[in-house]
Amino acid sequence: MSDDAYGGEERFIGMRTENTASVVKTADYEDEIKKLKKELRVANREIAQKNRVIASMESNINVKMNVFRTLVIENEIAKNKAEVASRAKGDFLAMMSHEIRTPLNAILGIAQIQMQKHDASDESNEVFEKIYNSGNTLLGIINDILDMAKIESGRLELSPVEYDIPSLINDAVQLNIVRIGSKPIEFGLDIDETLPSRLYGDELRLKQILNNLLSNAIKYTEKGFVKLSVGHAEQDGDITLRFVVRDTGQGMAPDDQKKLFTTYSRLNIENNRTIEGTGLGLSITKTLVDMMGGTIEVESVFGQGSAFTVTVRQGKIPCAAIGKEIADKLINFNFQGKKSERRKRIRCSMPYGSVLVVDDVETNLYVAEGFMQPYGLKLETAVSGFAAIEKIKNGGSYDIVFMDHMMPLMDGIETTKKLRGLGYGGVIVALTANALAGNDDMFKQNGVDDFISKPINARHLDFILNKYIRERHPEEPAKAAFSEAKPAAPAVTPKLLEVFCRDARKAAATLSQTAENKDFELFAITAHAMKSALASVGESALSEKAFALEKAGKSKDAEFIALNCGGFTESLKEITAKLTPETSEDEADVAEDTDFLKEQLQIIKAAADDYDEKTAYEALGRLREKTWKKETAALLESIYDDLFLRSDFESASEKAGIGGS
Repeated sequence: MSDDAYGGEERFIGMRTENTASVVKTADYEDEIKKLKKELRVANREIAQKNRVIASMESNINVKMNVFRTLVIENEIAKNKAEVASRAKGDFLAMMSHEIRTPLNAILGIAQIQMQKHDASDESNEVFEKIYNSGNTLLGIINDILDMAKIESGRLELSPVEYDIPSLINDAVQLNIVRIGSKPIEFGLDIDETLPSRLYGDELRLKQILNNLLSNAIKYTEKGFVKLSVGHAEQDGDITLRFVVRDTGQGMAPDDQKKLFTTYSRLNIENNRTIEGTGLGLSITKTLVDMMGGTIEVESVFGQGSAFTVTVRQGKIPCAAIGKEIADKLINFNFQGKKSERRKRIRCSMPYGSVLVVDDVETNLYVAEGFMQPYGLKLETAVSGFAAIEKIKNGGSYDIVFMDHMMPLMDGIETTKKLRGLGYGGVIVALTANALAGNDDMFKQNGVDDFISKPINARHLDFILNKYIRERHPEEPAKAAFSEAKPAAPAVTPKLLEVFCRDARKAAATLSQTAENKDFELFAITAHAMKSALASVGESALSEKAFALEKAGKSKDAEFIALNCGGFTESLKEITAKLTPETSEDEADVAEDTDFLKEQLQIIKAAADDYDEKTAYEALGRLREKTWKKETAALLESIYDDLFLRSDFESASEKAGIGGS
């Protein structure tokens, strides 16, 4: 075979080999493509499956987002409703605080004013003391309700001050021991003589804790004892006070003890329906104790009694211990500390000071004037914010403007803003019956310098007057005012002499009769009345004799009375004759206005039938402005005595009916 032939065959074989290889490669590619397509189909199925999962998830997310948006909207609506309800509750509490405290301000204020009078009788003081104490009880209930509102809103705050421990204990004991009344309960005290004499904490809230514990112990104990123990321990630089109140009262069942500090809850209601209380005291006590970093625990056996143990942390003050002498005085109830006496308080006279009192209620103006009268201040009043603005526009300048908070048309805040807008820079102190938390900040943000809560507290008012008047006039007290403001002696008017003579004649007869009958109680009461009456007309020597007879009556000293009563009554008759104006024959025969007399007596009769003292008194006042014959004058005085000395409306009505016929 030729070389060409051989070479051609080789090329042919080579080409076949290449074609075969190409076919093999093509087959491999096709297999690879098939494989890839298969994988692609699998991947597409997986993608589709995942897309379906994603779509399902997106759908779920959308559903949940819709639910979430709905919840957010509902939550916002609920939040808005809660805020509206909270504001409504706050507004209601503010209104109720104002509505209740406003009349209480008059009741407590007038009672305090009367008790501060130097010429008031002990009997009168006792009556006003009872009014004051009853008003304070009501005020305590109102304060409990307001405290719960503060607690629920998270706005209850402590106001720490440096205070005197013996005085705190004594005040709490004296306030509560009178609650025992006629119950056969022995009240005991156990005082640690190593107690610090002074501490730093919220004195008023601490008293509130003690008052709640002691008043509960006394309320729920019918006989046996109530005992207060006071101790202390040092802890991390502070003092931990420990109060234990034990009693032999009703005690509590275990189930009741679990509900003890529940708000608005009273235990064993069926048996305690006649016992006063709101069910708030212990819940408030628990909150206060917690705020003071303390604890409250109770041990009780039903039918045997209870023991409450309270610990509270107080700030340590460098001071001596109270010592054995003070501890013994507290235990024996004869401690005389820094008591804030309501009667005849010594005040610094401030005749250089001037104040304006703004209030739309005349009774409140009367109370404010009565509180400030002993200071000798230059005092003006205004019955509205408009009137106050006019006074200041017209050049009125005052050390303090006392501004009532809630007044019609323009309230105290708006009035203050207008005054500040006019450039008035004087001190403005709000008088507010709205005692909710946060008011001090609200007042200050609106231009008010300070505030006093109603009912007005004499001690707080004294602090305000000293702060803004006396301390800002340091040179004035040195001149004339650092002394007790002495009340002016009552003027001895013809009317006073007339009343005195009538009372003295009755007293002379009563003293003679009671001395003979040995009615020592009525004798002492009558002598006491004459003691004050004689002093009011300047008969001080005879007043001293009346006082001696009063003491003899109280001690049932029949011998002293027998020796001295006759001479005293004769002296009374002589002084009465001397002070009684002589009636001329012309005066005795005056022409009476009988039509006016009958008209007023008919008014008195109708008023007496309706037990309407005010109308009857006004009619008698109109009659007393005229001159009457002796018989008519005697009738009018007899009707007056029936109404206002004996409250005998039937007799007054009968006499007025006869006189007016």
